[in-house]
Amino acid sequence: MAIRDEKQKNVNQKFLRKIINECYFGEDLKEKERELFNLKNQHVYIEPPFQFDYGTNIHFSGRFYANRDCLFLDTTDIYFGSNVTLGPRVQIYTTDHSHPSDIKRSKNSAIYLRQVVIEDNVFIGGGSIINAGVTIGKNSVVASGSVVTKSVLPNTLVGGVPAKVIRTFDED
Repeated sequence: MAIRDEKQKNVNQKFLRKIINECYFGEDLKEKERELFNLKNQHVYIEPPFQFDYGTNIHFSGRFYANRDCLFLDTTDIYFGSNVTLGPRVQIYTTDHSHPSDIKRSKNSAIYLRQVVIEDNVFIGGGSIINAGVTIGKNSVVASGSVVTKSVLPNTLVGGVPAKVIRTFDED
């Protein structure tokens, strides 16, 4: 369940600025990130700098690596499966300005909140944008520079603007 606590948002963003400005590396950086995201045993590593909206709505299931300059607009939940890798400058959005009737409207603005789910064994190439409401199925690849506007089936390679299926992989 998404947590949109403005006070906690400010605390987390201040802590993030400290991580970036004090130039932590290696195990020290991993420890600070575990503290920031309240992680226990997950193997999560995000290359600084990176940005988020709240920091409280990003959930990790297992091994995760994000290259530098990634942006997580976690106004509602972002779920990462295990063995997920993001290239540099990947952007993940959970807000939308469309008006479908089945999406819960944020009470303070004209935006709509839709979670993003990245399943197990997914690679997202650098510069890609993942829009609100998208699920990327297990064992899938998003080519660099893609804009993903619709959910991706498992075992699929997508690419382009907007992203389209390039090929599917055999399930092994």
